[in-house]
Amino acid sequence: MSDATQPLRSIAAELALLFLRELEPRVANDPDLLVSSEAVLAFAAIRHADPVQWEYWRAILEKYEKSDLIEYMLRQPPRSQDLEWQSNADRLIGLASDAGLELFHDPDQQGWASIRVDTHWENYPIRARPFQLFLLRLYYLDTGESPGARAIRAAAELFEARALFDGEECPVHLRVAEHGGRLYLDLCDRAWRAVEIDAEGWRVVERPPAKFRRTRGAQPLPEPERGGSLEELRPFFNVDHHGWILIRAFLVAALRPGFPLPILVAKGEQGAGKSTACRVISSLIDPRTSALRGVPREVRDLTAAARNSWLVCFDNLSRLPEELADAACRLATGGGFGGRQLYSDHDEAIFDATRPLVFNAIPDLGTARPDFLDRALIVEFLSITPEIRRDEARFWCEFSARRPQILGALLDAAVAGLRNLPQAKLERSPRLADFALWVSACEEALRMKPGEATAACQANSAEARDLALEASPLYQPLAELAREGFTGTVAELHTRLDSMVSDAIRRSVRWPKAPNGLGNALRRMATNLRAAGVELQFSRNDVQGRRVVSVVAAAQSRKTRSVAVSSRQ
Repeated sequence: MSDATQPLRSIAAELALLFLRELEPRVANDPDLLVSSEAVLAFAAIRHADPVQWEYWRAILEKYEKSDLIEYMLRQPPRSQDLEWQSNADRLIGLASDAGLELFHDPDQQGWASIRVDTHWENYPIRARPFQLFLLRLYYLDTGESPGARAIRAAAELFEARALFDGEECPVHLRVAEHGGRLYLDLCDRAWRAVEIDAEGWRVVERPPAKFRRTRGAQPLPEPERGGSLEELRPFFNVDHHGWILIRAFLVAALRPGFPLPILVAKGEQGAGKSTACRVISSLIDPRTSALRGVPREVRDLTAAARNSWLVCFDNLSRLPEELADAACRLATGGGFGGRQLYSDHDEAIFDATRPLVFNAIPDLGTARPDFLDRALIVEFLSITPEIRRDEARFWCEFSARRPQILGALLDAAVAGLRNLPQAKLERSPRLADFALWVSACEEALRMKPGEATAACQANSAEARDLALEASPLYQPLAELAREGFTGTVAELHTRLDSMVSDAIRRSVRWPKAPNGLGNALRRMATNLRAAGVELQFSRNDVQGRRVVSVVAAAQSRKTRSVAVSSRQ
């Protein structure tokens, strides 16, 4: 057909044809692309605007046996004459209400809608573009026309008002959820299915009671299979037995939201398989198109990553700024991040969540803040010899074949955890007590001996303390000073420590240059120093009314406390 005889097409029809031309080469490999939401909208746009192109695509639909389904989706019910007088917005509101719309709002007072798409339900923010396209499709199927942007906006605003004032408040979850004593894992497949986990077992459910949201880049998990073992995962991690315990503990903890989580830190030489291991962990819990991220430039970037991912992985960090370490600690154990809301002078946008974090290849790990190391599970990756190294294609082919059964085994561990948790007890509660108790409840299903996970976490904490102390230039002079004992002001202690080290150490970045810097450093180190036998005692004042600090050996500190208690009695 020449240009002069071609019918004039709308912009929507032109865009639809562009989309269909890009779609056509892929149809042979995946005919289901013809019934995707985008394809249906494109067919709706060209059916009346360009009959020639519509006949061409009808032939393709018949070839792949999709013609009847598309015709059913595009069919127009008879138009009722008594509705002609209604405005487009009113008619659109009626159509959406008749379609079985379910409205609710989240704790942040954002309106949401659960909409029925084909045979399943999907959840979208009412202000988001997918919901607007849903309204557009409803109106077009009824009238063959577009309602216009103003009608769509008016309908969306009404639905948001109903969601806020009439709808229930429901938390909206990302990948994992806890609801009614059960855990849920979103498979992120096209049918919006999830795995339901309780003390009796796990099962795939069509419409979970927990509300999930999907973010850009989220990839589907395979449907889990029964009969697998986590030992099938062991060959994909180049770590020793201690590291394997920590990895299993982290994986099962990442399935249970709502309590403080550790930070997994991959450590080892170049080429030890750390980045690949991080991708494996992500693919079992929260697979994404870009699973590994570079170091965020600011805390806002970390918050953005956490908003869009359940499992947040950072790869090849050249440094760990203190501000990022502090933010990671808040995110791992639960904390809020605030900032001014866009297009608002006074409103604050609050993000409060807990996320499992993975950090890979942090140089000078010992120089990280002590509270970061206190939350870290440090996994040492071994060097890979040429004899055992596999190419990427073979590695991922083997892993993909085993992934459904590995995921099923991980779900079995979560089932055991829910069953054993009410009876689980710890002799001593560590810093991340909820994490330790949960892993202890899962030990049997994780193929661990009783108490093995707790012992591994204690050894990990000791290693983290050693790393922090070895990296601190203050540790050695403080240990020497503790043997002879010291009591004085922080300024006097600063002067004394200065006299005990070389000029090169005093000029180093990590050496405190003033008494207030020393005081802050001592408070951060106090827990690690106590474990190493050095006790710091801060007092409000001495006989001269000064604020003082004492540096003594831990045994001497206990003796002093006993004498003080006896004198009071």
